[in-house]
Amino acid sequence: TFRDTVILVTFCQCLCLDVFGMLEYLETVLPPATGSFIDAIDRWMGAFTTDPGICQHLFEVRILVWLIWKPNNVPEDMRVLKEVEV
Repeated sequence: TFRDTVILVTFCQCLCLDVFGMLEYLETVLPPATGSFIDAIDRWMGAFTTDPGICQHLFEVRILVWLIWKPNNVPEDMRVLKEVEV
C-alpha cells in the first residue's frame, strides 16, 4: 500500500542519514588538543535539568545539579534551598 511505501522510504532515508553521518564522523580528522587543561576536581561543575529523575540520580552521585521548574510545578514536600529569578 501507499502508506507502507511511505514508511519504508522514511526508514531508508533515516538509515542513510545515520550511515552518512557516521562516515562523516569517522573521516573527520581532528587536531590534537592544545592549550591548558583544567583539573575538574578544583572547579565548580554541575548540570541543569528539567527531569526530576535525572536530578535525583545526579544528586545521589554528588554532582551539583539545578532543577529547572516553574514554581507552580514544584511539589509542596520538595525542599528548595534557593529560588532564582531568570
